[in-house]
Amino acid sequence: MEERTLQRLYYDRQLRVPGWGPHGQEILAHSTVLVVGVGGLGCPVLAALVRSGVGRLIFCDPDTVEASNLPRQSLFSVADVGLSKVQAAALVLAGSNPWIDLEPVAERVTAANVRALVEQADLVVDGSDNFSTKFLLHDACRSAGKPFVMASLYQWEAQVNSFDFRRSEPGCWRCLYQVAPEDGCVGVCAQVGVVGALAGLAGNFQALTALRLLLGLETATGCSTWVVNALDPSPRRLKWKPDPACACARGKGDWRWLEALTATSLREQAPWNLVAPVDRQVVIDLREPQEILPHEWAWFEAIGSRVIHARWSQWHASQPNWDPSTTYLLVCAHGLRSLAAVRTLPPSIRGLSLTGGIAELKDMIEGRT
Repeated sequence: MEERTLQRLYYDRQLRVPGWGPHGQEILAHSTVLVVGVGGLGCPVLAALVRSGVGRLIFCDPDTVEASNLPRQSLFSVADVGLSKVQAAALVLAGSNPWIDLEPVAERVTAANVRALVEQADLVVDGSDNFSTKFLLHDACRSAGKPFVMASLYQWEAQVNSFDFRRSEPGCWRCLYQVAPEDGCVGVCAQVGVVGALAGLAGNFQALTALRLLLGLETATGCSTWVVNALDPSPRRLKWKPDPACACARGKGDWRWLEALTATSLREQAPWNLVAPVDRQVVIDLREPQEILPHEWAWFEAIGSRVIHARWSQWHASQPNWDPSTTYLLVCAHGLRSLAAVRTLPPSIRGLSLTGGIAELKDMIEGRT
């Protein structure tokens, strides 16, 4: 069959939908979407946007596929365990639609790269699992004037927000949360669990919202949150009022906050290859006991580091006896709890958070990065 005919047949059913049609398909073909996180939310988002014909997809995730991902991360199979998430996803997505451009990025989105990534996109979808990344993307989209669709999962509950920062009207997530909650204040799915089917529901709702925004069929929800509890699946919408003192009232183009955040971030965390030997003499492991594998501390001890176990769930109630003459390296699974912990250290104590956590360190040791 001729490729042009095959492509027309591929999109045939959605071309018949009112408000979509050939013109809408052309809009999607010339659109770029950035998806951050290829997990329970990112997998259904990517699958839907690829099959809808979004012309260019940039998707970021530094992690590898784990067996515990498979019940909810629908792009992966048992054979993918241990592989890069973005590379494994790219292989599946390329087979789903050969007429789009896929750009997998096996990196964490940070203050150092967020602006360059967001400014390439027409719309950004958040599928991350921590507050620091969500607020970073939200603030970057607000400064860049890009639509932003975000979601979160917690056990049986899902929440979805969308903000169209192309518009000048005030109203954003910072109107509700002027200060971002600390990472770890709410358990992530590795700790508290999540319903796999709920991830598919929320991710597909994100994709639908993104498509409507790209096609000009929707005004973003702004100061409201779509909430669904899978035990009582009648969706609710929670609303709040714009804060006239919020930075969103000043409009887009202000990146001064990012310059300050970048400077602060460089003082708080570092990847393993930039941690000096003197800064890793004492390693504090913040993971819960069930997260720590047998003999996992042996690698640190073999290079002369002393390991202290100070579980995050008890961090605010009981911390180690600090030595002001020592620099402490704080570690956790992915570098989120350790970064939050560094920010609570007494002023006289110097500590660093290991960027990417134990997961990224293992990849480096095993030669995957």
